[in-house]
Parts: sequence; C-alpha cells; structure tokens
Amino acid sequence: MANTKLDRIERDIEKTRAKVLEYQKRLKDLEAQKIEEENAQIVQMVKAVHLDGAQLAAFLSAYANGEIILPQPDTDYTDEQEETEDEA
Repeated sequence: MANTKLDRIERDIEKTRAKVLEYQKRLKDLEAQKIEEENAQIVQMVKAVHLDGAQLAAFLSAYANGEIILPQPDTDYTDEQEETEDEA
C-alpha cells in the first residue's frame, strides 16, 4: 500500500514538473510577444512624427540630457483612456 501511495506521489511530481516546464515556455513566449508589440508601437510612434534618423537621435539626446522636458500625462486621464481602449 505504501508503494502505491509513493508511486502516485511520484507520478504527480512528474506531471507537475511537466506543467511547470510548459508554463515556463509559455511565459517566455508571451514575454517575447510583449517586447515585439512594444517595439512595433515605438516604431509606429517614431514614423508618425516624420523624423529622420539624425533628427530622432538629436531629440532623444536632448531629452536624455534634460534639455527637453515633456509634459507628464494626467494619471486620471491615462487610466480612463486605458479602460476605454480595453473595452473596445
């Protein structure tokens, strides 16, 4: 009887390990998809402002050096906008 219980526990351990590996792979895939989507959004935003590479580099350098300060979005507005986008 003890062996039967031990065998069952060992099978459960193996099943759990297999699921953990599956979930780790799924998590890695989702993280890669997220990065890909973020990058696509960045490219889309850059293209929307019609800057060439030199202009974009100059803008980012100026921003990084504190020469340009962008207005901070109103957090209430941002939350409402995200909720609206999620509902659509």
